[in-house]
Amino acid sequence: MQFDWMVQCYAGVGVHRDAPLYDALDRDSVLAGADSAVESGLEGLWAPDHFMLGPRREEFEVWTLLSALAERTDDVDLGPLVGSITYRNPALLAKMATTVDVLSEGRLRLGLGAGWHEEEHAAYGFDFPDVNTRIDMLEETIQVLQTMFTEDAPTFHGDHYDIEDAYNEPKPVQEPYPPLVIGGAGPRMLRLAAKYADEWNVEISARARGKPIEFKVRKFDEYLRAEGRDPDDVERSWLAHVLVREDEDELREYCDRIFPLPWGEESDMDDELSDADDAREKGGFLIGTPSEVAGQIGTIRSLGFDKLQLLFLDFPGTTGMELFGDEVIPRF
Repeated sequence: MQFDWMVQCYAGVGVHRDAPLYDALDRDSVLAGADSAVESGLEGLWAPDHFMLGPRREEFEVWTLLSALAERTDDVDLGPLVGSITYRNPALLAKMATTVDVLSEGRLRLGLGAGWHEEEHAAYGFDFPDVNTRIDMLEETIQVLQTMFTEDAPTFHGDHYDIEDAYNEPKPVQEPYPPLVIGGAGPRMLRLAAKYADEWNVEISARARGKPIEFKVRKFDEYLRAEGRDPDDVERSWLAHVLVREDEDELREYCDRIFPLPWGEESDMDDELSDADDAREKGGFLIGTPSEVAGQIGTIRSLGFDKLQLLFLDFPGTTGMELFGDEVIPRF
C-alpha cells in the first residue's frame, strides 16, 4: 500500500473538521509538516482545492502551494485532492498542471472533481450550476485537458468549453499525461471515473451518503468492465482521518481534546461526532494504537483500496505522523 499526507493547509473545525488542534494557518507549520511527511516515509503530498475553510476562513491556494512543494521535495507524488473544475478554465488548468508536472520532474497526479462548496462559489463569484451540469463540465474539462496534453495545436469545441490552437508547450513530463484522479462516489461520477480515471478517490464522510462503500466498489468494477477496462488497472484511494498513539491514556487525552467535532453537510452542521467510537462509525476515522489502526486499514485494503491519503488529527504536531511512519507503514 501507499500512504500519503493530505496537506492540512487550513485551520480549525467547521465545514472541514480536519485540523481541530490547529488554531491559525501559518507557513512554517505547513512546510514543516511536508518535511515530516517525507521523513516519515509518506509517499505523496496532496492539497485541497478551496479558498476559505474553517472558522477563520484561512486557506492556501492549491496550485501555488503545489509549486512550492515541487521545489521542496524530490521523489513524492503531488496533486490536488481534488481540483474543482468550476474554479478554473480548463485550458488554464492544463497549463498550470503541465507547469507543476515539469517543475516536479513528472510527479503530478491530477485530481479532478465536480465541486461542492456552494458558499465558496458565491463568495468568490464563481457560477455554481446544478450537479448534473457540473458533471457534464467535468467530462468536457477532461477532454480539453487530454487534448492540450497531447496535441500540437489543441482545439476543442464542446457545449461548455471551446479552445482554438491553445498551445501548451512544453508538454507534461509524464506520457501521455499526468495520471487522472477522479473523486466522487455517486452513480454518474462512478461512471465518469470508470471511463477516464487512472485512480478513483473516495472520501468516507458525511458527504459520502447513500449506498454503502461495498456497493459502490462493486458498481465501479461493473462500470469499468462495461468500458472495456480491467478493474485491476485502476488504482483506488481513500481519504482518511487518523489519530495514532502508543499509549492508551495519551490517546484518550487527545480524544477528549478533539471531540466532539461538528459533522454534516455544508448547509447542515448540526450533527456531531461525539467521541472516537462515533468518529470510527460515522466517518471511518482511524483511531487507536498502531496495531489497532493497522487493523482498521486492513479492512479498507480488503475492499481494494491500495492508497490512503491521511489527515492527522494531532496536526500541527507531527508525533502521530512520525509514529505512523515508524509503526504502521512497516506492517504493510
